[in-house]
Amino acid sequence: MKMQIGQKGLTLIEMVLTIVILAISLIIITGILSSGVGRSSDTTLEIRSAALAQSYLDEILSKRFDERSHPRGIPPCRANCTTFANFGPDSGEDDRADFDDVDDYHELDEGEGQVNPLQDSTGAEREGYENFRVRVSVRYMDIAVSGTEENLAVDLNDLDENEDAKVITVRVNYLNSGTEGIAYSAYKTNF
Repeated sequence: MKMQIGQKGLTLIEMVLTIVILAISLIIITGILSSGVGRSSDTTLEIRSAALAQSYLDEILSKRFDERSHPRGIPPCRANCTTFANFGPDSGEDDRADFDDVDDYHELDEGEGQVNPLQDSTGAEREGYENFRVRVSVRYMDIAVSGTEENLAVDLNDLDENEDAKVITVRVNYLNSGTEGIAYSAYKTNF
C-alpha cells in the first residue's frame, strides 16, 4: 500500500488527547449507569416491601373486628369492645394460626433480628424475604377534634365513635435500609 502525498498519520499528542477524552467519557458514562443501578435496587425493595405488607394486611383484614364481635360482624360490638390496653393475642392464642380478630396482631414483630421469622397466615416461614422485618400496630381511630381521623367523623358514615373502626399499620423495613421502614395502613370497621 502506498501513501499518497499530503496524508499524515496521528501524532503522539493527538493519540494522548484521544485517549484522555475517551477515558473521561467512560468515567462519566459508568457513573451514570452505576447510580441508575443503585436506584433500581431500591425500587425492587419497595415493590417487595409493598407485596409483603399487602399480604399481612390481607390476613389481618380477613379477621373479625373484635373478640366480642359476631363472626359475621352483625351486630357490631359497642360498649363491650376490647379496650386498647388489652390489644394483643388473647389467652390461648399462642400461634398466628390462632389469631381470630384484628387486635390480636397488635405489636406483632417478625423478621430479621426478631425471635420469630416472617410467617404466613398458617405459621409457615416466608421464603424469599430474608433481611425484612414487619411490625404491626393496631389502634382505635381518633375522631376527636384535632384527632388523626377527625375528618371521618361524619354522621352519614356512621363513624361517630372511636370504636367504630380500628387502624391497622404494617411497617416493613429492609435490614440495611437504615430507615424506620415504610408504613402501610388500613381501616377495619365495626360492622
